[in-house]
Amino acid sequence: MLTFFRLNSLFHIFSLLFLVVIVKLPFFGEKLPLLLPELEWMLVGEKIHKGSFLYKEVWTNVGPFSALVYWAIDASFGKVQYIYEFIAILVVYFQALYFTFVCNTRQTFLEKNYAPGLIYVLLMSLSFDMSKLSPVLLSTTFLLFAFNKLIKQMERREGVSDEVFEVGLYIGIAALFHQPSLIFIPWSIASLIFFTNANLRQHFLALLGFILPLFLTGLYFYFYNSLDEFKYNWFSGIFKIKQYSLEDFKSALIAITVPSALTILGFLRQTRVSRYNSYQQRTQQIMLIWGITALLALFLSPNVAPMQFIILVPCFAFFITGFFLHVKGAFMPEILFTVLFIFIVFFQFQGVTPLFGKGFEQLADMRVKPQELPELMKGQKMLVIGERIDEYRFGESATCYLNWDLSKIDLENPDNYESIINIFDNFKKDPPTIIIDKQNVIPKIFMRIPALASDYKSTNLKGIYQRKF
Repeated sequence: MLTFFRLNSLFHIFSLLFLVVIVKLPFFGEKLPLLLPELEWMLVGEKIHKGSFLYKEVWTNVGPFSALVYWAIDASFGKVQYIYEFIAILVVYFQALYFTFVCNTRQTFLEKNYAPGLIYVLLMSLSFDMSKLSPVLLSTTFLLFAFNKLIKQMERREGVSDEVFEVGLYIGIAALFHQPSLIFIPWSIASLIFFTNANLRQHFLALLGFILPLFLTGLYFYFYNSLDEFKYNWFSGIFKIKQYSLEDFKSALIAITVPSALTILGFLRQTRVSRYNSYQQRTQQIMLIWGITALLALFLSPNVAPMQFIILVPCFAFFITGFFLHVKGAFMPEILFTVLFIFIVFFQFQGVTPLFGKGFEQLADMRVKPQELPELMKGQKMLVIGERIDEYRFGESATCYLNWDLSKIDLENPDNYESIINIFDNFKKDPPTIIIDKQNVIPKIFMRIPALASDYKSTNLKGIYQRKF
């Protein structure tokens, strides 16, 4: 397969599509487990489609541009899991093609071929959650655009142009899809400083391009009197470093072990090849800085899952491609690639539909679990209070309190006057029919707000309240 894709032919545009279908098709059609973050994305799109204003009436840390995509999907197709997965497949295919285009057009390797796209598609199949339409997947598309524009500046004989503005612009757009992408602006500035002759004005142009989409988005929320909500939901939590245990990283670390080793070997091999010119060597160094920056971005991510490593895939694909292109021998590259292909496909199957034993039970805590709810409660407007929002699979989200980490500032502080006002207003504006209280905060809230308590009654299920009619 590797030898086939080392040919430079337009036919491989369709070959890549065929590969994506082969790798992803066995899990298409709601066969993949639904994940809690994925359910939140769907609920965000659904609530915006039904008229709720992002961040003001939907408390979530999903980026505004990602929320826009989820709204468009819900408006067109509804809350359908396989539609999200189908669009994710198209995005992966586009990224693989574009990554190949950049490598060939910018001559980052000694030969033009479709091996970069082949490796890219394969790496995007490391774990089943990489087939989800995540904010990090959407964001990586624009980071690839920024990478293309950046190395184009090194290729220009007449020096750096004002197109560096676009480098910053694409990173700013990427950040509005996925907040940790903000950290790539230092990557671009460092690359311009160390590997180009950009002057001070051009550095400011790149920064201006980065700030512009953020400023315009902030201005939009300001005109709709929700700038404070935008800052609270999205901006304020970006640089809050989260504490993760090794157990949280377990499935993600297992997934990237072999690709990480091949990436290191690929970098070492490429740096020892004397035929690369100065421009190509600088491109390798820029991609190395990408990898370091992406590792830092992982610690700013809202959750721990292999999908967060998508931001590392371009770096991995770049150096792993170099590794295979420089392995000596007629058969050795093909044998090593076959081993890698089997490992990745096997790992993906073991995480979803195990071929042997119980599988890896990958992301077990992040999967939406079947919940036993009375039939009368299904399809109702719900408020689920807690980190796990599994019950929303059977109903609609009510009130603005969607994300627990953001909602706790109100729901856990009913002694605070401002919180009381917010809770009362949000309940009256969008009253839930069912309240599922997993944090035991409702009794105190009802005690502080008797007007709300009179609207609800306890059920025979612990922590579940039903609205009186």
